Amino acid sequence: MARNAFQNQQQPPERRRAAKAAKASSGDREVCPKCGRPNARIIGRSESFPVLYLRCDGCSHTSVAPA
Repeated sequence: MARNAFQNQQQPPERRRAAKAAKASSGDREVCPKCGRPNARIIGRSESFPVLYLRCDGCSHTSVAPA
C-alpha cells in the first residue's frame, strides 16, 4: 500500500491535475430518464422554452427535460 502512495507522489504535477480535472462534479450531472443513473450531462438549454437537453454517458441516450 505504501508503495502505491509513493508511486502516485512521483508523477509529474501536470498528470495529477489532469486526473482530477477529468472528474465531473455532481452538480453538472442529472438523472437519465431512460436508464435512471446519474450519468446525464447538460448539453444545451433552450432560450424560448424552459427545457434542458441531456446526454447520458452510460446509455448514450439524448433527452429533453424541464428546467
